[in-house]
Amino acid sequence: MGGFKVFAFLGLVAMLTAANPNRAQAAASLTLYDGVNPLITVVDNGPGDLIGVTGAILLQTNVGVWNLAISTAVTKPLMGSTTDPVMDLDITAVSSAAGTLRLVFSDNGFGPATGILNAIVTGHIASGGPGSVTYDVYGDPANVIGATTVHIASAGTTPFPTSASGAGPLLLPTPFSLTQVETLVASGPTTINTDASFSVVPEPTSIALTGLGLAVCLLRRFHRNRK
Repeated sequence: MGGFKVFAFLGLVAMLTAANPNRAQAAASLTLYDGVNPLITVVDNGPGDLIGVTGAILLQTNVGVWNLAISTAVTKPLMGSTTDPVMDLDITAVSSAAGTLRLVFSDNGFGPATGILNAIVTGHIASGGPGSVTYDVYGDPANVIGATTVHIASAGTTPFPTSASGAGPLLLPTPFSLTQVETLVASGPTTINTDASFSVVPEPTSIALTGLGLAVCLLRRFHRNRK
């Protein structure tokens, strides 16, 4: 899929979710697109979600030449929290022919949280091939599900098998949304297994300030006990 189609697709995802007047309280969503057929979007605990657990989406479906045998997307509160963002997208995808599949997993209501966001993608081809994966993480200060306003981190584009990572600063006002975008490319009939995730490590300055705050509290308690 060309660059124009990529941005058009991401823009369409953002517009569809922004049209929801309750987007600030929207549930996490997983969107699939193969560049040919209509978007498929499944919302946490909505139609198509096979697990029924808040913070996780389990999806099995077909998109063009692709069959998602397993697609599990996990976010808060099952993994991480509003102040400790963690998201994970685990996929087994089978293509019957050459094709591209883009998966967009998004959640909102994060913050306050700052630090370094570490994005990691691993994967291999179980059969067929060759193929590649592209992985990026975006944030949106307007808290819109699916929005890709701020590019935070990228693991780049790598052929399978892969273990790639990237990092970037997370500096967004509360509340904000976070979105994983993973693109799979198969050159022919292929079975691909991938896992894309991210977590946030507080910056040393934040850790130091937290430690200083605890020290001040302990010192004040010590002085109160002595009086």
